Amino acid sequence: MNFARFPVDKASFDGPVLVTGAGGCIGSWALTLLVKAGVPAVAFDLSDDRRRPGLLMSPDELEEVPWLTGDVADTEAVADAVARHDVRAIIHLAALQVPFCKADPVAGAKANVVGTVNVLEAARHHDLKRVAYASSIAAHSFFPGAPWLATLYGAYKLCDEMIARTYALDWDVPSIGIRPGVVYGVARDQGLTSKTTVAILAAAAEKPYTVPFSGEVSALHAGEVASAFIRAVSEERDGAHVFDLNGRPTTVAEWLEIIRGLAPGAQLQVERDPLPFPADLSDEPIRDFLGDYGPVPLEEGLEETLAAFKRLLSVGALSADAVA
Repeated sequence: MNFARFPVDKASFDGPVLVTGAGGCIGSWALTLLVKAGVPAVAFDLSDDRRRPGLLMSPDELEEVPWLTGDVADTEAVADAVARHDVRAIIHLAALQVPFCKADPVAGAKANVVGTVNVLEAARHHDLKRVAYASSIAAHSFFPGAPWLATLYGAYKLCDEMIARTYALDWDVPSIGIRPGVVYGVARDQGLTSKTTVAILAAAAEKPYTVPFSGEVSALHAGEVASAFIRAVSEERDGAHVFDLNGRPTTVAEWLEIIRGLAPGAQLQVERDPLPFPADLSDEPIRDFLGDYGPVPLEEGLEETLAAFKRLLSVGALSADAVA
């Protein structure tokens, strides 16, 4: 995989970066890019499962990362992680996604809202000026006139944005919220919008697959979004900013057509209704604010991900049984 397309300047960092939700897709990519650039990173996750970052890093690289197992909804655990490792920046990615929030609203609120409060509290008490957190395009569902379906997940993420704004006003805790679109790539195997990535894996495994939604989607490479989060904490900030990060507007049909061109004979289909999220939001504001975070052309990203899946399948790091 071409990690060099995502530039990380080691000299921009004055100490360790704490990555919450480090065992997830974007967290795995963020850890990988930091480690490969020589920036000290500390992982914080509810689980000790390091399978996803292990798809991107060598065992030796992964061994370099202190891995803290804890609940982001636990105030003391988050504060202790920052204090014990002299953390100077936080990339907050820990969350429960759409289906899990619907299945357990209380757990969703604890992870997505209380967890964000705990991160901002830790930043406040340790005078951190480098904080970035994951909001979501699902927050757009609550804007006036939005035609998209409202979800608890989107409600929690919009709440996070309001909380971050208040922390900046009341306690001068700066932050950058990023609303990623539909993320794809190695390690993306969970959540409502992961199914376009599963289609790439299915093509690599030569298995039939039907994407369970249709219509317009954004296409955002996981490395690109991780790189944007790293850029967001690469210097001290002020205020509370929120940006959309859309990637490339496309459709599920076009997505599958590109994959078929890369893997002739791929048995890929699409059915059901479109996703309830916008697909054509502008990346210009975040590009103007952060500078170059390594945008990935869609065809290149799909080709690279397909090749990576084929390699991971061949060495047994992934199983074709994951296509479901």
